[in-house]
Amino acid sequence: MRQSAQSPAGLEPKASEKIPPLTNIASSIFVPLQDDILKSEPPRDRVERLHWILKTIDYQREGVKENLLYMFEREKRRVILLAAESEQAQGRPKIKPGLAPSEVDDIIANMESPAQPGMDYNIRTMAELGTNILIPPNASLRDKTVKELLIMVEKGLEELQDFERYMAGIKEEYLGCLEREMARIDNAGKRPEERSRVQKF
Repeated sequence: MRQSAQSPAGLEPKASEKIPPLTNIASSIFVPLQDDILKSEPPRDRVERLHWILKTIDYQREGVKENLLYMFEREKRRVILLAAESEQAQGRPKIKPGLAPSEVDDIIANMESPAQPGMDYNIRTMAELGTNILIPPNASLRDKTVKELLIMVEKGLEELQDFERYMAGIKEEYLGCLEREMARIDNAGKRPEERSRVQKF
């Protein structure tokens, strides 16, 4: 049974503790061993070895994804705790005034206006999240925190997608090896005209 990569119960950082910033995700590749390598039996043949490799690929992929998610969740917690501490030291932020009644009337009037003839209002594509937009120097602490969290989520998603593509490529390669090995075994003992074409690997 695979050990969870999440922190054990009761060991999560408290609000008063300092969480170091996430600067490197290289340690996410370390996943607990699935079996005791000193007691496990070696594969009996190439087919069994390839099945074992494919099983290990799936296990490693899920373990690394779990580690990455924990790292990103911990970084999110650090950003929120740091912002809460800063806000507590600075005092509660001033409430921004709402819209003037005239502005509200203009907005409602625009919403109630008829559509322009021939105008296509359907959304064809979804706009990408612009994480490269600079935060204004005079932005509030909460606005800066929200922007930092959006950037973290976007980069975390990119890391997960890149890793998933990388592992899918490795798995596809070994599935091809297994398919060719099974075809080689199936062709053993057959006459040349009965054999299927098998590529070497």
